[in-house]
Amino acid sequence: MRAITSILILTFFSLSSQGQLDTASQSKKEWSPSYKIEAEFEANYGSTDLNNEFIDKLLFGGQITPELKDKVLKRTNNRNRFGVELNYEIKFTELTDTLFPSLPAYRYYIGFGSYTNLSASFTKDLYKLAFYGNTQFENETAQLGKSNFTSYKFEKITFGLRHQNESTSFGISLIVGDQYSGFNFKQADLFTFTDGTDLSLEYDGKIRLSDPERRGFMAFSGAGIGIDFETLVYKKMFRLKVTNLGVAFWKRNTSFSHTQETKEFDGVEISNVFSTSQEEFLENANGLLPEMTDQGFVTLLPTIIELHKKTNPELQSQPIYGIRYKFFSNYLPQLYGGIQQQLSSKFVVRGDITWGGYSGLRLGVGAFYHTKRIQAGIQSTNLSGMFFQNGNGNGFSAFGTFLF
Repeated sequence: MRAITSILILTFFSLSSQGQLDTASQSKKEWSPSYKIEAEFEANYGSTDLNNEFIDKLLFGGQITPELKDKVLKRTNNRNRFGVELNYEIKFTELTDTLFPSLPAYRYYIGFGSYTNLSASFTKDLYKLAFYGNTQFENETAQLGKSNFTSYKFEKITFGLRHQNESTSFGISLIVGDQYSGFNFKQADLFTFTDGTDLSLEYDGKIRLSDPERRGFMAFSGAGIGIDFETLVYKKMFRLKVTNLGVAFWKRNTSFSHTQETKEFDGVEISNVFSTSQEEFLENANGLLPEMTDQGFVTLLPTIIELHKKTNPELQSQPIYGIRYKFFSNYLPQLYGGIQQQLSSKFVVRGDITWGGYSGLRLGVGAFYHTKRIQAGIQSTNLSGMFFQNGNGNGFSAFGTFLF
């Protein structure tokens, strides 16, 4: 976030100094840029049932009190979602060199991006087991199935082509996989016998884990290929954007399991997950997990598809609306609608109401600045979540473009 802020600050200072040069210059030729640099940043998290107070302590540390657990439990449904996104990307575009004579209207660009996605879909019984323990299910079956958890982090190096009128672009990327953890349970029925010490688990699920020793930046635990695509559709009224359509291959020191079995356990009890030592918790967890094998696997990238109404720069006030969806990430279709207002020739503000994604209904506001050389903007995608502890997440995005 600090890096993007620095970029925007430098951008505005560049604008100030350039404005003086433009005033002094009286060239008859209209200025035409040769290069373009773009930077984008997005961070958000949300849940359909976990409130902000709970999420903040879960992500950043702090005591989750019994009162807070009970408060969240009242909002928990049979199927719940939680997710975190942290993405940034930088692109450099050559605006004068076609590179390919057969495509004179297209310019090439190179880019680098990093994408982190953590998402979970879980049942009410799974929440109760994780935060209250298994003794409450004495002589009962906790239905933990139809739950899944995915943690995905990768970088990409992109080469692409973009039409000179910005209507269409296409890029192909080398995917550098840092880390992948996937738990997908079709069925996980946990029966606790009298006194809570004996357990029976009927299990049907898949577990895929990347190399635990290689999880850092550009770790190359996995590798793959991705495609980005953008174009105008339906009488050029809407902009369609596809990001990270592709696959990653994980072969190095991986763990894999895809089994259906019934297991019996003796002497496993976790009365409270927060009063259990790490060694005891890991020992119990390993006992519950099925046998893992050293086997490579293939994953589809968390592909993002967006469809937005194209704005008209000649209108001072106009509606804005669109839809966003992310595949393979427990993501609900995200719908938004609002109004964009032109305050001056350089400043634009907007406000919208959004539903979906990883959380429920929320309010977004943004401010944008543009000149011949500079475009920059900042937006809160969950304004209500920033100020209310009972909100369902937070979100922030920023971008900057510099032509020279």
